[in-house]
Amino acid sequence: MISKISKLPIMDKEFLKSWFSDLDNVIECIPSAIKSDNTLIIELNPGIFKKRLKLNYYTKIDKNFFQFNFINDENTLRIYIILDDEPFFRVYYEGAYEKNFGKIADEINKNIKERLSLDYIGYKNRMENIMLSDKLKGVSFITKIVAKSKLLLEKDVCTTDLVSTIEEIISSIFPQPAVLYITGYGDGVFRLVFINGEFRGIYINYEGKESYSEDDLKNLKGKFKVSVYSANLGDVLSN
Repeated sequence: MISKISKLPIMDKEFLKSWFSDLDNVIECIPSAIKSDNTLIIELNPGIFKKRLKLNYYTKIDKNFFQFNFINDENTLRIYIILDDEPFFRVYYEGAYEKNFGKIADEINKNIKERLSLDYIGYKNRMENIMLSDKLKGVSFITKIVAKSKLLLEKDVCTTDLVSTIEEIISSIFPQPAVLYITGYGDGVFRLVFINGEFRGIYINYEGKESYSEDDLKNLKGKFKVSVYSANLGDVLSN
């Protein structure tokens, strides 16, 4: 029997619940594993003497508990997730291939920690983008940015390709400030925020429709007065 227990690297329970609710995230952390219908195939001893272990799988999910079961008549692999005050997980195996699963359990342990940490970075960035995009609608937030920013550029543009116009404006600004705020109004309204060179928020109002999606920027056409501002990071992200 093999049993390995480790702390999860993330404390955010809502993110953890969402991440572990997707079985594919867990399966991708099991080395040499392939999902086929309701069967998981794990390749043991890659090379000439390789063997494929076929396991049926099912899950048990409670409020703060996940149990992923991969079993056949001779083998049981279970991964437990417990989301208490200090979330942790356990990798358990019992069966005919304990010699192989000692290493596999270590890799599952490492992969879960690494994948969680990387995905959480992306998750936090997306959440921050959503929050900034939502703030860009508000007059008080816009007033605060403009009041604490330096005007870098102001120009009238008439374009059928606003995305390319904005890209040209950004490329003309060097060095890039910590915060770049671009706003335009005329035949529509758009507001963009870039932080450390990365796109972090958008608000669009065009033809009476509001949007927070960068994909909709390509639909804007016409005449706009475009203003570009630079700001300090703390001035934008502070409450």
